[in-house]
Amino acid sequence: MLTAADPVISPFGELANPRVIEADRINRADLLDLAHGEAIAIVVRDYCPQDLCERATEQLMHDRLYGEYANVPGVHKWGLNTYEGLSSEEREKRYFSEAVDAVQSLRSAWSPYLSPIDRLRLELQEGWPGGANMEHLDGNPLFVGQARVFQEGNGAIPHQDFLSWELEDLRRAARVDGKPELLTQMTANLYLQTAEEGGELELWSRGYEHAEYDALRITADSYGLNRELIPEPTVALKPSAGMLILSHASRIHAVRPSKGRDRAAVSFFIGVRGTEQPLTYWS
Repeated sequence: MLTAADPVISPFGELANPRVIEADRINRADLLDLAHGEAIAIVVRDYCPQDLCERATEQLMHDRLYGEYANVPGVHKWGLNTYEGLSSEEREKRYFSEAVDAVQSLRSAWSPYLSPIDRLRLELQEGWPGGANMEHLDGNPLFVGQARVFQEGNGAIPHQDFLSWELEDLRRAARVDGKPELLTQMTANLYLQTAEEGGELELWSRGYEHAEYDALRITADSYGLNRELIPEPTVALKPSAGMLILSHASRIHAVRPSKGRDRAAVSFFIGVRGTEQPLTYWS
């Protein structure tokens, strides 16, 4: 059994044991296994009650509280994300000024009940040896809990997410706030509504270093990889409404196109800097 003293696996290294953990809740042992590369995902099937998923979906989708995703055709979002929010000095100012208000506004979609995003944030704080907290950049908190809607017929191509890359690509400079660099990055997806067919989450057991990743992109300005140049996915998980999946964001992942119905989920990233360091979360 892993302990807090064991090293965290590199963010892109091949997983020696890419198993899927089925759990009733998020706990320390499973979090350590995921962060240390002893699992490819944690699945909690009934993390959020169906009626709350339906109500949140109604508010987020049918009230049109979301906008178009800039670099992913057919995908809409509610809330902020660092890839777009940190892409210019003007957008940074807006991102930082709106982050906390946006977190509180999203919480209202679940009121008067506890938001499952808030529940997960608490479970990360309680379960991780070093605790957990919101990610901060230059002393500013980042937004947590972006909702995304994949319209019927759309998905996401294979890609990796790593905040250190974003800061390097967008800011052309390393962070200057003294915070340790990320050792790896995970992601949490809570599914509110799923497709009748398709919409599977594809996960790979490996990732690529930055330079190799750039060489494998579909085009130089594409966010994702050419599927013909990479291996087949290790697993494909079929989500259902109310399901929570934690997986590795810094390794390759993709979403198969949805059929029959739009697919809606709320997600955030989880940064790992060591087991004795707090986890951080953001979108």
